Amino acid sequence: MSFRQLVVWSALSCVWCAEPVSLQNTRAMPVSRPSHNIDIDDTHHFHMDFHDEDELYALFFDEVVIPSKKRLAEELDPHVFVGRRNASAVLGQCSMHMNKRILEADNKLIILGAGPAGLTAAVYAARAGMDPLVVSKDGGQLEATSRIDNFPGFEEGVDAVDLLIGLTHQAERFGAKFKSCEIDSVHLDCRPFRVQCTSGLEMTSSSLILASGARTKWLEVPGEEQYLSRGVHSCATCDGYFYRGKNVAVVGGGDTAMEQALFLARMAEKVTVIHRRDSFRASKAMATRVLSHPHIEILWETTILEYLGSHQMPQNLSTSAKDGDDHSSDDLKGIRIRTNAEPNESGESQQEVRTLPIDGVFVAVGHTPNTELFGGVKRDEYGYIYTVPGSTLTSVTGVYAAGDVSFHCVDPCY
Repeated sequence: MSFRQLVVWSALSCVWCAEPVSLQNTRAMPVSRPSHNIDIDDTHHFHMDFHDEDELYALFFDEVVIPSKKRLAEELDPHVFVGRRNASAVLGQCSMHMNKRILEADNKLIILGAGPAGLTAAVYAARAGMDPLVVSKDGGQLEATSRIDNFPGFEEGVDAVDLLIGLTHQAERFGAKFKSCEIDSVHLDCRPFRVQCTSGLEMTSSSLILASGARTKWLEVPGEEQYLSRGVHSCATCDGYFYRGKNVAVVGGGDTAMEQALFLARMAEKVTVIHRRDSFRASKAMATRVLSHPHIEILWETTILEYLGSHQMPQNLSTSAKDGDDHSSDDLKGIRIRTNAEPNESGESQQEVRTLPIDGVFVAVGHTPNTELFGGVKRDEYGYIYTVPGSTLTSVTGVYAAGDVSFHCVDPCY
């Protein structure tokens, strides 16, 4: 069997890392401190020798993962044993801290966001007697989707809007309340937490669930803002109808891009998928459907440089718009693209820049979390909210994150 080694780096102050330290003391071979430069105080470095990969994997779960999870639960939710001798003291302590905070708030719980995550939280919170107030201006990204085939319980799929309506009615049946409001600010620095709308309305709560979702990420190339909603879109189900019998492009390589391409292929004359990489990141099922579709063409390793109007198009190129169409001369007419071509005989990489006549472009290159208003919680470099692994707990007590706003273990960038 091959010789294997387990190397663990940990800090004494880390709850998750406490068990590896204990594992070192009980089973690891002692070694001297490493000479590497590390920005962690009280660092422990040790290794263990194994001759079996299964043994290493099982021991890591038994000695590190499971004990760390139990230890973390104890740290975050310590059990208080209430009996005859300490009942009065515990009651008084709770009254001074928790009860005072709850009584000062207008709501027990406010949920920011009315997408699937927010509505699911509303259903469970309402059933638990929390009387949640759901605050949102719309239903989030789901409103831009047509049919959902991967939601459990719907054998033939379900219409996205119908799903939102059903979840809303279900939450209302158990006592959840809804408020249509565009949020202006969220104050997490003191309790009760304050949520202020652009209308001036202010609401307070002793706890918050952040479920505000994410928004479309754009290419940010010349002409994009100019032709937004006049040839540049992000929602095929919303705007695809206007491109019946026309040539359209979808930018992206994930499941969203595949779904939009397949939807547009039902009505467009031709769909061109533009992807900057040489392979899709979409699921195999979605990618296979796109690759095998007769009306969909793939442009690999290609990026859009500029969106073009009629005055920028070469005279020998034109879109599929026919005379008499309601396609305005001020609308998008084409795009300038750059494609990585095959290396030449000397092995040097080559690039081809050309103009592609197109009537509409649907951008599907990822999303940005709607977390700008939540400055009080810790977020990563992309804006996603950090949560304790396996939970919705954020860095602020009483504030929870659900859905697309929470930290992703995979790279959220396209």
